[in-house]
Amino acid sequence: MKLVGGENRGRAASNDSLNEAQDNTSSNSSRTSSQELATSHWTSVDSVTRSRSKSPWKEKRRASHETVGSVTLAGTASISNDSSSKGGSSWASGTNIWNRLLSSDSVWDSLNVVHNEDDDLDEDGLPQEICHGHQSRRPSGLSIVCLSIWYEIRHFCKTVYTHPSILLSSLAVAALVAGLGMWAITTERDAYKSTQMATATFVAKETAMYFSNEFKRAFVPLYSLREAVQHSGYFDELATKIGREPNLMMGHDVEVPGGLANLRDIGGICDDEEVLQNWEDLLDASTTENDLDGLIVRYRLMPKNVACLEYKKGKAMMDSGMDMSNSDHPFWKMVVEDLFVKRWKGLHVFGPFMAGDQETFCTHLGIWNKDSNHRDWVKEVEDGGGGGALSLENVLDDHVNIFGTEVEAWGFVMNYLDWGEMKKRSKIYERFANVGMDFCLTRREEDIDPTLSGPKGEPTKQFAHLASSENAELLNDSNSILIETESLHGIWQNRVGITSANGWNPEWWGPAVASVIVISLLLGLLTASTLVKSQLHRDLVESMIPKKAIKKLQRNQTVVEKFNLVTVFYADVVDISGGSNMSSVQVMNMLNNLFSNLDRIAKRHGVYKVETVGNRYMVVGGAPEQESARAAAKRVVLFALDAMAFVDNMFLTKDGNKLFIRAGIASNPAVGGCVGKAMPRYCFFGDAVDVASKMERSSKKMKIQCSEVTYSLLQDSNSMKFVFTKRMDKKDVEVKGDQDTYWIERASPCEKCFDLAQGSWVLNPCGHVLCAGCNFKHNLNVCPTCRCKVDDRIEWKGKSPKKTVDFDIDDVEIGDSDDGSVIFQSP
Repeated sequence: MKLVGGENRGRAASNDSLNEAQDNTSSNSSRTSSQELATSHWTSVDSVTRSRSKSPWKEKRRASHETVGSVTLAGTASISNDSSSKGGSSWASGTNIWNRLLSSDSVWDSLNVVHNEDDDLDEDGLPQEICHGHQSRRPSGLSIVCLSIWYEIRHFCKTVYTHPSILLSSLAVAALVAGLGMWAITTERDAYKSTQMATATFVAKETAMYFSNEFKRAFVPLYSLREAVQHSGYFDELATKIGREPNLMMGHDVEVPGGLANLRDIGGICDDEEVLQNWEDLLDASTTENDLDGLIVRYRLMPKNVACLEYKKGKAMMDSGMDMSNSDHPFWKMVVEDLFVKRWKGLHVFGPFMAGDQETFCTHLGIWNKDSNHRDWVKEVEDGGGGGALSLENVLDDHVNIFGTEVEAWGFVMNYLDWGEMKKRSKIYERFANVGMDFCLTRREEDIDPTLSGPKGEPTKQFAHLASSENAELLNDSNSILIETESLHGIWQNRVGITSANGWNPEWWGPAVASVIVISLLLGLLTASTLVKSQLHRDLVESMIPKKAIKKLQRNQTVVEKFNLVTVFYADVVDISGGSNMSSVQVMNMLNNLFSNLDRIAKRHGVYKVETVGNRYMVVGGAPEQESARAAAKRVVLFALDAMAFVDNMFLTKDGNKLFIRAGIASNPAVGGCVGKAMPRYCFFGDAVDVASKMERSSKKMKIQCSEVTYSLLQDSNSMKFVFTKRMDKKDVEVKGDQDTYWIERASPCEKCFDLAQGSWVLNPCGHVLCAGCNFKHNLNVCPTCRCKVDDRIEWKGKSPKKTVDFDIDDVEIGDSDDGSVIFQSP
């Protein structure tokens, strides 16, 4: 590996020996490129890494990785090569470089050229990556469209990434639109849900009201029937004739539907023709009067709680004789205990249950003795005298034993209601189907107060369901509401809702949400697109005109400012190695690449680029943002050294040829402003511009000439040390009076940083050298000289090189420094 220590901060060779070597390299232009590359002060990589096939500024990092073991030292502040050009520039010889380059090509005939692979656009104005590949194979229209869209998307995303405020603003707009949209459709949805729930509540309560009225109409006649039994006298003897258990008992624990029963022989008592006729006439009248035909299907009379008489289908008949008071039957045991032991008040309603093929309710009403009957309990004496002893037989005749409890009761009457017929007449299914809802009607069972009498518990739990629609099992708390109503049967609960996928939400809810999201995203994207265009326009305008000048121009005000002392830099392309001809498009692309890189360097140093006129490049320090004259001069000079080193060491044309520029710097008063209204440009006028232009015109190839004022400002700089060489030949210098001019050679934070000594630190990737003290002082990740980012710091532990040193990479000792950077130890 070859370590080059030429004119950079770590050089050890004397200026005389270096100038002698450079005089030899400048003998002819064809040898200049390769030899200067071999002794480059920018990097120690071999000249072969400066590929002619690809642009070198894009290969900088690749070259540094491909050249294994190379140590990079910067030459930004050292640009004295080709100092013996002896005024051999194209300008000095009177022949313009561009006339020579374009001498064999017509400006218009040479537009159809093979474009540089680094060009951003092809001849059709499309992005370079769209027109890649062999020139004879043009991409298809679809490929161009797709790649153009991809290019625009990538450019859009890059702009958004570099300006986070665009993303935040776009997200804010999208969120605002989404929020307003969701608020609007949510309000409409809530109104729709309220309407639907109100409809469900209305239909449920209306249906419950119908059932309540029908229950009253069907069951209230039982009260009239009880009064008739008590006061008509037709049935007074039935209880006495049946008597108490075990009178007339003909079977114990006989299996009947639902349990076991004790049966009594009631023949001759309950099948009496007169009794049956009275029973039939009584019920015919009640049914006709109350219009209950088809709704009430059966009546039963239970004297002494024994099934005696029944009436169904318009005909009276004798019942089964089942003794309800002492039968081991869970249902009838519950009924008689509720009616007489717990003294149930009102109608005792049970159901619905299946009786054959009918869904039925049954209702029970207890019949108590019509008076205290105390007079009946006294046994009459035979002589007809008044008074007598209390007869136990008479007392027991008026009481019924209900599972060990004596109650003074006559019996009870009951009827059966056809629940299926009542549901049919109520049109409950049609009511809910018409509003598009499902329902499930039940009797509240679990939360009934256990201290209250009435049908509940295990015998009634299985009969809690009253009616339901086809999809009732899909109802839940999320898609339905629960409506409670009171009835003769207890508390009825009707769960009503919509079992479709949307539930209470309207059908348009899903599409509306999707529409709001899509619209908000589109508006956010439109906002981002608008902001991107605005930002690009703003960036473009601000890159041409200062911000404060833009505000004045927008208000149609005159833009003019006076600056007491500014520093102006001029540079001009004066020659190119190889002497090859170039077309106008190639020249344009080359200058665009050159000046674009100089723009990046100018931005890094904080100087203001004024303009490019032809092949001339101009920047200013201390304006339009004012700062001290000394700080402005330092910025401009450091930029000049960095730019000159870039052109000298990094920049090559597509053909691998090297450019040569000259530069001039001057510090003087100036006036800045915009002249005219059409296509305004921020320009500078005054002595600073004139003197800097003269400094550039009288400068030499790859040299920077500065005025005496600039020299004086930089002599007192505390943060940076500059090396100047006074120009001795003044015949071509156009200055007023007897003023001296100076060549700017190099710069470093201190004098020790000019030499590469043991303990010095080399900054990667720029290659500038810092002494130990400056390395400790400038410990940030920015180089104090070229202002570029520092990725690593390498401590030099070898001896100070006096000239180019050749050593093999195997002889380099690699270790670790205290801060974790790599240490190269030269043998």
